[in-house]
Amino acid sequence: MLLVLFGWLSIFIFVAGVFYRIVKFASMPLNLRWEVYPVPHESKEKRIIGASYMEEVDWAKKPIHKSLWGEIVEIGYEIFFLRKVREYNPYNIWAPSMAMHWGIYLLFTWIFFLLAENVYDIKFLNKIINITGVVSFILGASGCLILIVKRAANADLKLYTAPVDYFNLLFLLSIFVTGFISWWIDPSFIHSKKYIKDIISLNPSSVPFAVILNFLLFELFLIYMPFTKLLHYVAKYFTFHHGLWDDRFKEKDSTIDRKIIEQLSYKVTWAGPHVVGGKSWLEEAQEYKLDETKSDKGKK
Repeated sequence: MLLVLFGWLSIFIFVAGVFYRIVKFASMPLNLRWEVYPVPHESKEKRIIGASYMEEVDWAKKPIHKSLWGEIVEIGYEIFFLRKVREYNPYNIWAPSMAMHWGIYLLFTWIFFLLAENVYDIKFLNKIINITGVVSFILGASGCLILIVKRAANADLKLYTAPVDYFNLLFLLSIFVTGFISWWIDPSFIHSKKYIKDIISLNPSSVPFAVILNFLLFELFLIYMPFTKLLHYVAKYFTFHHGLWDDRFKEKDSTIDRKIIEQLSYKVTWAGPHVVGGKSWLEEAQEYKLDETKSDKGKK
């Protein structure tokens, strides 16, 4: 019964954790504007040449037309095809990264199909469940294993790999490997379906240890993920939409204007050659000047 209750607890913590992080991201201060073009919510004509609505005559007096669909497509390319990883791929990690990410996507899809098959008794899902599960485990395990080896073996890549990165990859690898073992002993996933049914009905029964271990690791992963960098799939929206693609202009007494005024009143908590600690950012911008002549002499 404890395993059944833990299954429900993991789902609750996952949903609550993701919601908490989304609220946290959304309430953070405004980002510095990147001013990088093209911006995907612009029209197709402007995206092709990297133009902005601000280049039009009297642009501030005209209605602004933005394409949310353009942003969705761009983020979709990044999430499902890791386009930036492929474009900037000096360590040849795009293929194993794709394998690992698609292993995760298919793992959640497999769980969803298991739930749907149990709740709605959809028989034709059986074959899809069998294929989705084994493909997820093979792709995910191979991707994690190759990434671990590459990060450990490549001297340059090793510099950018923290211990937590190895832990995350090993954690995911353990889920995929135990999933593959559970498929090996039960190719039709009968016991996996039974485990899901037990969770839904709150009525535990006996299933093989490999199946229990696989789902237990997955449930631990659900609890762990919202509070780590593994939630970057949510952070990506805020990074792109509110950082990279934010080309709004500031009008007096607008929401952005009020936020900027508020943030300019924040106290600076650090100091440097160009910053005096303890003052507000507005005071820093208005009062302090860096003696560039003295600074240049110091460098010489």
